[in-house]
Amino acid sequence: MSAPDNTHAHRRSRWRDRDTLLKVAVILLTLSGAAAGWYLLIQLAPLLRPLLVAIFLAYVLMPYHSRLRKHVGTPASIGLLAGLTAGVLLLLAFVTYASILALSDDVPRLQRRANDLVREAEESLATGAPWVASAKDGKLPEEKITEQMTQVVRPVLTVAADAMLEACVVALYLLFLLLEGSRFPDRVRRAYTPERAEEILQIAGEVSSAIISYLKAKVKSSLVLAVPVGIVLWIVGVKFALLWALLTFLCNFIPYIGSVIAYCFPVAFAFLWYGPTWEPFAAAGLLLACHVLSASVLEPMIIGNAVGVSPLVILGSLAFWGLLWGLPGMFLAVPLTVVAILVMDHFDQTRPIAKLLRGG
Repeated sequence: MSAPDNTHAHRRSRWRDRDTLLKVAVILLTLSGAAAGWYLLIQLAPLLRPLLVAIFLAYVLMPYHSRLRKHVGTPASIGLLAGLTAGVLLLLAFVTYASILALSDDVPRLQRRANDLVREAEESLATGAPWVASAKDGKLPEEKITEQMTQVVRPVLTVAADAMLEACVVALYLLFLLLEGSRFPDRVRRAYTPERAEEILQIAGEVSSAIISYLKAKVKSSLVLAVPVGIVLWIVGVKFALLWALLTFLCNFIPYIGSVIAYCFPVAFAFLWYGPTWEPFAAAGLLLACHVLSASVLEPMIIGNAVGVSPLVILGSLAFWGLLWGLPGMFLAVPLTVVAILVMDHFDQTRPIAKLLRGG
């Protein structure tokens, strides 16, 4: 091989090495950025969660604010809408907390009932399968039940108290967002060139339309499910029917997983409260009919294509935000995914990803 050929081969080898090093550097920087973002999202969760909820509510309330302020003025419109929304949020949080406190008063009875069920199950195992019953850890059934009840009740009370505090923070954020929201278009037009400003406002308008469409449809479908659930439980005689109806309403905002939680909790409580009588079986059958009818008929009719996201993407989003922020993250998972897809759809580099994430 001649000297020029050796020189060209050496240069190509060096360029390949540089490309490899550059790719490795990009990968490492991407991973570092993702790790830093994950850490910041976890650390800033108490700040970001109520802010995002307030932003979504502001998107819903902004059209009403624009119409209402023409008749009563901006301060009165903000006061009415923010006060009404804050009142509803605080009322829901207060009802939930009060119901959970009342439920905690009945824990001793539930504990006794659970002890009886465990004792009956162990006696049945001792009779039918003694090799299974012999494997014990040395603790009495009553001690196990007491520990488990304590582990469940305390976190639930803590979550309810945190929800009341977070509702107050959401109301405060919402007040300022409504105050600044009407000035947002003018500020964008002053800050950017006309073409860029119109593009930003177009994205904001599409995000607003998508969030409003999703939340309105989801509120309707959740009410259509929660009201019959509360009526069924009240007719059957299951205690805390309002709490279980509220739980059904909230859990319906969590796709797939929420329906399972909203069904299992009241049914398990009914069986634990009444035992093997007709009430829990009636509640289980009627609630199953309500959930099946809602999932297969009513919710598709109400929601339709309001989300436009692949079910697999929704499951992945639930897993990601649930792992990051727990149950509140699951409530925010779908709206955040819809917003991310809308934003990515406006850039050439990320438009293929947005098309992959959309539903069929």
